[in-house]
Amino acid sequence: MTAYIEHPRLCAEAVEARAYQIEAVSDCLGAPTLLVLPTALGKTPIEWMVIAERLNTIGGRALMIAPTNALVNQHLRDLKLVIDKQESEDSITSISGSIDWKKRQKRWDAAEIIIATPQVIRNDVQRGSIDLKDVSVLVVDEAHHSKGRHAVAEVGDQYLQSAQNPLVLGATASPGSSQEQVEEVCKRLGLKRIHSRTAENPFLAPYAAGLQVKEVPVNVDEGLKLMAAPLILWMNGLVDQLRRLGYHVQTGRVTSSQLNDTRERIQRAIAKGEGLAYNAARQCAQSQRLLNLIGYLLSQGVSASREYLSRVKTSGEGGDKGSSAFFKDDRITSLYEMLQHSEELHEKVGKTVELVQEQIEINPESRVIVFAHFRDTVDEIVQRLDDCQRIKPERFVGQATREGSSGMTQKEQLSGLQRFRDGECNVLVATSVGEEGLDIPKADRVIFYEPIGSEIRTIQRRGRTGRHSDGNVYVLIARETRDEGARASAVYREQRMQKVIDSVRRNMGRPNKDDLAEHLTTFKVRDGAIVGSAYSFMQSEMKSLTPELGERKSRISTTVEDADTEDAPQVPPPPLGSDPKRLRPKGQTGLDSFPSIAPPPKEDEPTDENTRDSLEKLAIRAAEDIVQALTTEAVDPLTHDSSNPCRIVVDHREPNTTIAATLRLQGVDVDVQTLQVGDFKIGDRVLIERKRVRDFIDSLLDGRLLNQAHRLIAAAPRPLLLIEGGGLFSQRAVHNNSLMGALATLTIDLGLPVVTTQDGEETARFLIIAARREQALLGALTKEARGRMKLGEEGNAGPWFASQQPGSGEVSEGAVAHAAESVIDSGLEGGQRVILDASKAPLSEKEERNRLQDRISVLEALPGIGPTTAKRIIDHFGSIEKLTKAEIGELCEISGIGPATAEKIKRILRG
Repeated sequence: MTAYIEHPRLCAEAVEARAYQIEAVSDCLGAPTLLVLPTALGKTPIEWMVIAERLNTIGGRALMIAPTNALVNQHLRDLKLVIDKQESEDSITSISGSIDWKKRQKRWDAAEIIIATPQVIRNDVQRGSIDLKDVSVLVVDEAHHSKGRHAVAEVGDQYLQSAQNPLVLGATASPGSSQEQVEEVCKRLGLKRIHSRTAENPFLAPYAAGLQVKEVPVNVDEGLKLMAAPLILWMNGLVDQLRRLGYHVQTGRVTSSQLNDTRERIQRAIAKGEGLAYNAARQCAQSQRLLNLIGYLLSQGVSASREYLSRVKTSGEGGDKGSSAFFKDDRITSLYEMLQHSEELHEKVGKTVELVQEQIEINPESRVIVFAHFRDTVDEIVQRLDDCQRIKPERFVGQATREGSSGMTQKEQLSGLQRFRDGECNVLVATSVGEEGLDIPKADRVIFYEPIGSEIRTIQRRGRTGRHSDGNVYVLIARETRDEGARASAVYREQRMQKVIDSVRRNMGRPNKDDLAEHLTTFKVRDGAIVGSAYSFMQSEMKSLTPELGERKSRISTTVEDADTEDAPQVPPPPLGSDPKRLRPKGQTGLDSFPSIAPPPKEDEPTDENTRDSLEKLAIRAAEDIVQALTTEAVDPLTHDSSNPCRIVVDHREPNTTIAATLRLQGVDVDVQTLQVGDFKIGDRVLIERKRVRDFIDSLLDGRLLNQAHRLIAAAPRPLLLIEGGGLFSQRAVHNNSLMGALATLTIDLGLPVVTTQDGEETARFLIIAARREQALLGALTKEARGRMKLGEEGNAGPWFASQQPGSGEVSEGAVAHAAESVIDSGLEGGQRVILDASKAPLSEKEERNRLQDRISVLEALPGIGPTTAKRIIDHFGSIEKLTKAEIGELCEISGIGPATAEKIKRILRG
């Protein structure tokens, strides 16, 4: 008789009681946890129980994110059957990008459990339409995506920043094969421990279905070898040239890793200014494209190669010069035409059909899944299977539509999966969109059209079978091709993965076993008429399975034994002090070592000139004190005062970037507006234009750079150009001297400051620090100026302010702020003028003179108007536009223009 979990928020007999799942639930409730279990061994029920307990004890909302819409729909269906809905049916819902954001906001407000893709949550949080503050648990399904700039990782950042009672559960079968990958997943989601079990663990063995992985070698057709032969000669010739130049140092068969090393070597040579390196970079890129094309021809066939060349063609039409040159080569063009009219020659297609027919003959009720990398290959396999009796194939691809290949809408994807579940079709032919998480019952056989070098994708693909009963995996490997290397790489990485997980888990520490019962008090287990505690059931089950520890039965032939996971001693990190001297290199002097300038002595009988000098010195002293305080603070410069957040205006084209997300996470008040010029605005004075390195190069080449710089300078008193990305001086399209000349023109001639950052995160840090300094500097200057120049204490300031504000004997706050700003803008210390208003730069003044001369020349073309009179007209009206609207009487007021001349001017201007 099956035992079931009982809980106030779980439906009766909805979750089977398993000891290893109960143990995992306790661990996951105790701290943010990365849950690593083999596919088909019940990560999802653990997620259900954690959600139920958090809602029962903490309340708030539960958020689950999954990488695909098909998986979101699957979780929605399951949760509605498992979770006890104490409120309305709408308390469990899903949101997707196909729904208007205002409707998504209403669904969010009405729901207790929300399932969505991470991109939707990230964008809505950035927009401000939803708030993660009351989310008591975040469940991240397929948590191995939590790396880099992936939306899953960004949602993790947003949640940890916003939630009042955060708890994260990350679930995956394959977090990665390197320690860096696993640690990054844990870091981005704030995970403090890892709960991991392998398929050989005795507690999992009674529930694990058998799984056999079989490699099927396939011969390569001679016709494909003939197509690939000239390409191989071409590639070897390019690599030989690189080898003679000293950039390609490896010998033997050319591989992608070798070409990657060669590319890095070439980039270093470009940075050093080596002229030959530019052509070498083009040859290396061509070699990589040829290597890919040869690999697809020999290991996958005509369909895959045709689709690869279609992508290269599209990339070339989109502006990629390397792809365009590659595709226009006569050898590639003729091959593409040949592939367009060729039937599939690779034996893999026939072998795939044979394996599918074999399974259907063994059991007509079977389900088979075929995975292929390219859509054209999927279409070819579906077409072949359509001609077979008793085989009903279903195409399953992503939503994007590409040249010659239509995508599937979310509705079509879900409908196709349901037909496969219901038996209306018995073969699902899918691309990578079908790899993750989908629970497809009775998938008795899975066929890999090609091996995948990634251990993560291999495990995900393999996990589509053996979920409810024994299953088989067949991996098609083309002999003497890169398939053999990809398969060996996947096996090695999978073997290494568990060792890495154990290593990271030892470093993070394990939960205290004495705390297991504490987190399970609400859970009960019903076994027939007997109801007992979940903790007692878990202990009983584990005790009964303990004697089987020596009987490890392999469920997957390529899986290795568990590594030794004895606890390693925990070494606490050294405490970080807050002394800024500790952060400086030895011998470096800090700003705190320099004394402030002493306040100027009071004059007994101040004159207006003395008052002006005194005011300037006071403001300069205040500015120096604030800059020193901002520079020598020991706290993180991103630390903000939540009661007085910095405000940054972001252009409407920027809100979905990593920069906007980081600004929000750090507590910045992000105001999305339409900026005519620039991308970010800080206060009323600072306007920042962000350009990526490629954008900067393009605008320099097409002549837009100086025009954009002039517009930026004219739009704000303190403009700034920010160049984001590395390798500015490693670009092949422009010489380093041209780049330096452009930067010199911008900074010296135009007076436009230029700042460089490595990536979006560094850009965000700079914006935050700039906004914080601007806010603190202006606020403190105003406060300091008011404090030091109160009429009762600084009587010498009164006459000067009175001269600035006739008719007023009081010093207003605006006047003080204006005075402080004018002093800073003057930069009077030492008699040097600092250009803080770039519109006052020397080159800008020269351009203004040129524009004035152009207007005068236009007016000189009018009858009776000479240079002097034209100058008088400009002085009087300010512009030619106002002149056209003037009456004859206004024109006659200008010296040198009589009624007759005025009449002629009006007649000419009016046409």
